[in-house]
Order: sequence, then structure tokens, then C-alpha cells
Amino acid sequence: MSNSVNGSTWQPNWNSVAEIRKRPAMYVGDNGFWGFINYVVCAFDLLLDNDASWIEFEVVDEALHFRSDARITAVIDERDELCPFEADTFPRPSMQPRSPDGAIIVALSCDFHVKLCDGKHWTELVCDQGRRVTFRQEPSTSEIGVDLKFAPDCSFFKIVDSSPAVVHSYCRRTSILHAGIAFRVKNGERITEYKSENGIRDFFTAITTPYQMTHEPIHIKEVDGDLAVEVVFVFHSWSENQVWSFANKGRVPDGGTHEAGLLDAISKSCTTPRGSAAGILAVLAIEYPHVTYEGCIKGRIGNPELRDRISEIVLAGIQEWGRENPEEVERYQSVERFQFADIW
Repeated sequence: MSNSVNGSTWQPNWNSVAEIRKRPAMYVGDNGFWGFINYVVCAFDLLLDNDASWIEFEVVDEALHFRSDARITAVIDERDELCPFEADTFPRPSMQPRSPDGAIIVALSCDFHVKLCDGKHWTELVCDQGRRVTFRQEPSTSEIGVDLKFAPDCSFFKIVDSSPAVVHSYCRRTSILHAGIAFRVKNGERITEYKSENGIRDFFTAITTPYQMTHEPIHIKEVDGDLAVEVVFVFHSWSENQVWSFANKGRVPDGGTHEAGLLDAISKSCTTPRGSAAGILAVLAIEYPHVTYEGCIKGRIGNPELRDRISEIVLAGIQEWGRENPEEVERYQSVERFQFADIW
């Protein structure tokens, strides 16, 4: 059954533990390393989608243990299933449907235990291979938060662990895409925290180290209806273009129409022909509910409308930057590749 909201049509989806256990590969990809990683990432996504300002991760006796101040509202639906853990329904008329992260964790865990408080209720759920063992819910005004512990089901996963370096790498990168949120990795008494106050600007600063910039970096952050765009870029002294791009908090390694829009805008804003100009170094992040990908993996964005929309947003941002930084305009517009870039 379809529904109309504010003139748009959306299709409700239903994902229950039973359905996920029948077709687990549809939700995490496979039963190998990357499937296991996707399964673990579901817990991070669940907490991030529920307004976490910090997330702590720890491995305890082969179980994955998460703590957070996320506010997860646990609701019993008409089928007597607890959302978002035993089932996940969304309509979300203004958004692209997200993965049913809570139900995926329950379905693919041999042991699952969550305690949470949303400010109104205290809830506890224990499951064994997707089956409810214990459920309690009562009124409570305790501190808001989540304590989540689960262990992967070895009847599905062939790989059930990974190097600590993988977790640290994920938290470090993800902190850049979620400015202001703390990601903590606990190992015994030692806690390592990753937190970025400036988001992709911090990422940009880190990746400029091997490059010689030729002007002040340009930072643009704009929202146009259902499209949010943030980009930091600069010309550098070599000829290569290096664009690191993200869509909806995920890496897009092969670019696509969003990157083409960025490069179009930069070309239009310069007086020097792009064939002879210095290279571009950029970090581009978009939030867009209608992203479509080319190919069978999420490596390249294919939305034709994004090229023109992003080009217009970025070009307007460059013009605004020029008005605010008149001393940099000539340097930006006419910069050419240096003859001796190897020593500059």
C-alpha cells in the first residue's frame, strides 16, 4: 500500500528478524569478512541514527559491547514485536529508507542483550538466535542511554573477529563525517577517543600535508531543499586532481555526477583554462535521499540532476568566498602549474 505525504509517494517497508534470518546476505552482503564488518557497523548506525553524542565500543569475552547516550525509543508494534530490534518499520517520507539495523543485529546474533532508557521507559530485551528470551519494559525517568551487547551467530558468519586496527580506522574516519560526536574504543582500562569538531575540514587539513597549496582553501557548506553540500578545496602546485567524496556518510571512491558538478563549477570560476592549470585537492560530502549508484557496488553516483545542482551551489559559494576574500581572488582565478613543483 502506498501513501501520499505532502504530495510525494512513499512505500512502507517491513523488516522482521524472521525475514532477515531467511535472507541474511541481502542485509550484510555475505558471511565473510565484509559481511561481519557490515553487521558490526549496524550497531554504530543504529546509535548514530538515534542522536548519540558519544559511542563506546569494547570486545568482552568475544561479545561486542556498545554503550552510548543515544535515545532509542523502544515501541511494541501491532505484532507484539519490539521496534527497532525485533522488527523495523519505516515509513520515512522525507528520507530514503535506511537499513533495519537493530533487527539485523538481533537476527544474526547468537546472543543479544540490550538495556535502554529513552527518558520515559526502561526496556530490556534478551534474544537467542533471533528468538525472544526475556522482555521487560516499565516507566522510568533514569538517565537516557543504551547498553548493547551481542555475539555473532557462527552458523552464518565464517569470520567473527577482526584486527583492533580495523575498529580504530573505522572510528577515526567516521568521526570526521560526524562532527562533534565522540567515538571511543575501549581495551581494558585504556580508552582511545576519536572526535572531530570541524568535520571534513579536519580531514582536508590532514590530507594536504604532501601538497603545496597556492591560496587559502575554499570552504562551502550549503543546503538546497533536499540536498546538502559541503566541500573544501584548493589548487595545489602539481597537475593531479584528487577529490575525496562521500555521500550520506559513505565513501564514493569512483566519483560520479556530484564530482563532475564540483569540477564544472571550479572551471567556470577560473580565467585560466583548466588544461594548463594547477591540480585540485578537494573533500566533497553530500547528503541526498535519492542517491542512485552505477554498478553493483556503491562506488559511483549516477544521478544526472546532481551535476547541475552541485555546480550551481558550488559556483555561488566560490563567488561568495571571492567577495569575502578579495586579496585571494586573482591568485585563485589565474593560478597555473608551477614549473618546479618538485621543490615547491
